[in-house]
Amino acid sequence: MGSRLSRQRTHNHLVILLAPIFALTGFSALTLQVVWQRVISLHSGVDLASTTTVVAAFLAGLGLGNIVGGRLADRVGPRRSLWLFALANLGIAASAWFSLRIFYDSYRELAPHLQSTFATFAFNAAVLLVPTTLMGLSMPLVARAITATIGDAGSLIGRMYGINTIGAGIGAAVTGWFFLGGLGFTNTVRLAGTLNVGAALLTLGVYQYMERSAPETDEANTQTASAATRRVWPWFAIYGLTGAVALGLEQVFFRVIDAEMRSNSYSFAHVLTLYLLLFGGGSALGARLLPRARDPRKWFLWLQFAVGISALLTMIGLVRVLPAIGFDASLRKYFAGEGFNGGFGDVDTVREWAKILAVYGAVPIGLMAAPVMLMGMAFPFAQALVSDRLETLGRRTGTLLFANIAGNVAGTLVTGFFLIDQLGTAGTYRLLGALLGIAGLAATLFVGGARRIYAITAVFALLAATLLASPSNKRLWAFMHGTSENNILLAEDHACAATVRFDESEAILFINASIQNGHPFDDFHVLIGLLPSLVHPRPRQALAIGLGMGSTTYGMLQDPRLERVETVELCGGEYDLLRQLGAMGRREFVTMLNDPRYVARVGDGRKHLLKGEANYDLITVDTLRTTSANSGSLYSREFYELVNSRLADTGIVAQWVASPRIANTITQVFPYVVAFVVEDYNNGSVFYLASRSPLGLDRAEMLRRMNDVPADAFTSEQRGRLEEFVRSAQPFCYANGRVLTGVRSVDENRDLRPRDEYFINNGASTTLAGC
Repeated sequence: MGSRLSRQRTHNHLVILLAPIFALTGFSALTLQVVWQRVISLHSGVDLASTTTVVAAFLAGLGLGNIVGGRLADRVGPRRSLWLFALANLGIAASAWFSLRIFYDSYRELAPHLQSTFATFAFNAAVLLVPTTLMGLSMPLVARAITATIGDAGSLIGRMYGINTIGAGIGAAVTGWFFLGGLGFTNTVRLAGTLNVGAALLTLGVYQYMERSAPETDEANTQTASAATRRVWPWFAIYGLTGAVALGLEQVFFRVIDAEMRSNSYSFAHVLTLYLLLFGGGSALGARLLPRARDPRKWFLWLQFAVGISALLTMIGLVRVLPAIGFDASLRKYFAGEGFNGGFGDVDTVREWAKILAVYGAVPIGLMAAPVMLMGMAFPFAQALVSDRLETLGRRTGTLLFANIAGNVAGTLVTGFFLIDQLGTAGTYRLLGALLGIAGLAATLFVGGARRIYAITAVFALLAATLLASPSNKRLWAFMHGTSENNILLAEDHACAATVRFDESEAILFINASIQNGHPFDDFHVLIGLLPSLVHPRPRQALAIGLGMGSTTYGMLQDPRLERVETVELCGGEYDLLRQLGAMGRREFVTMLNDPRYVARVGDGRKHLLKGEANYDLITVDTLRTTSANSGSLYSREFYELVNSRLADTGIVAQWVASPRIANTITQVFPYVVAFVVEDYNNGSVFYLASRSPLGLDRAEMLRRMNDVPADAFTSEQRGRLEEFVRSAQPFCYANGRVLTGVRSVDENRDLRPRDEYFINNGASTTLAGC
């Protein structure tokens, strides 16, 4: 008896000691994932095809690690599983410290040769395989180390899984909100690697404790007799299918919350943080409930049904209930504006801080809390359903996690590439909720007697009611824009939701509910395309990175000397919107889209430059907000070096000067940089022209070229303003014949330190280079 109590005490100590270590490894894993995905996107692109291949490659490594780790754990036993866990963390640490040499430097050299989606996936899988496989080993190894009796398996593993997931959620939060902006990408991955070294050393200390406290020969005595072996493969399959629905819901959650937050650089990490914390909390709660459950099968299925119903109910609550109970005016006011994309520096009242807490806290948590916590609660029950023998515990745990990850990948692919394209966000949401209704019907099989009929009726009634009350796709996006369904045009695809909202006579473009520009075209956006064309002596080929409302591309097309004008736009739905506007009588869109010189492409602009071979006389970059996710890839020194490599000798690049830091960065690459202010746009907005060759601003020649612009291209009033700008606007000089030096690193943007993108940590640069 004393020996058994001693072993139990040792086992309890082991769980207590491993819990913070396992949380630490979760923290590090998500820190690395967030950074690696962001870095790889610099070269593989931020379009859905690229980001999905990165996610799939990452999950593939985790899944492989789960399978391998499960087999290793069963073979070596509990104490040696700890030793292998420590060794895996040392491997992750080494991968982290040297990762950016592979993910960035090597990738930068090889990316032009990765022309197909399959080639991109293969490369991503190869570079991610080692560290993600090592991460995937962790759960099966820890599960085998902490489980002394099979009766403890579901509860203990569920609790540890929850602790690891909560650690991961905290890692996503700290990385997204602080590390990326405060430390930069390189220092962040090195810090994460150092944390893995610490976890390995602490684990080896625990291993030594086990060596002293419990002999290996006692392991067999800790097993309890298991029930008759049951078929477990159906539960692997079911958990895989529910994993597919879970990741589909996560994508929908992100799209809605990203729109609610106005699509800034922090929204992805914020949603991921909340998702992981809620899932981890749910897993820990499920572990406490499991011992009270008489039949884990029934609990697991009812929990999955509750995931679908609660997801539908929270969307109904957001779009229908909140406006009906007195929040309609405040919601419309917020969604009609730009949110807090300018940062929090001007927020100085309790009322404004309350709005921030609502936008970043109450609404996202209200939307996700119930369904995601229920997802997490289901894990311990799934674990209990497949855990019937200690000698196969590691393998079963690894297989369960592998099945779930395989479902995650499938759900990501099907939702991202098909469902959202065909059904939109709201339609996808309804379908995923309905699919989990099957779990509710399956749960009724475990209800005895006449009560089964009542249970089936209740499932159908509840599902039908929530589906009928769920908002349509157009109703959802009208709500997100603070207007009515009759006042928007919507073109949603897997890449983004593109929307036009009509405000009196103006049509305003939104991408994921973040405001862009509008029609009638303003002078500022037209000039970014028109002016470099008028300055260039002989333009033939032009490229616009980003379409927006089309005003910059339209400005370039007014020069008859141009033989070809390409646009590369990430959001393919924008082209559909412009066609609809053209059909409504807005002639500029008809003229532009029907111009035989115009070539419209869908994809990532930086990726297009990296993989293409053509040289351009003109390149314009769309006026992307510096606070937008991944905007740093279009404002970095390395991006400008890439643009420079694709310009002809006398080529000109034009872009909005969104901050002094951007002006400083462009002067590190181009020796000739001038800028112009358009005073009547947003209280004076600035755009630059940059080139390797002198920018000859011959006013008379520029006005002569302006005379060649078709007479009906602009209204007489706008044409007069444009001609006056060409005639008299005085440029100011950033660089005149030399690349400026001496700019501090804090005053420029780099691929691995995009300071403007992470505006909370870095603020705006106050130092401006110039001649």
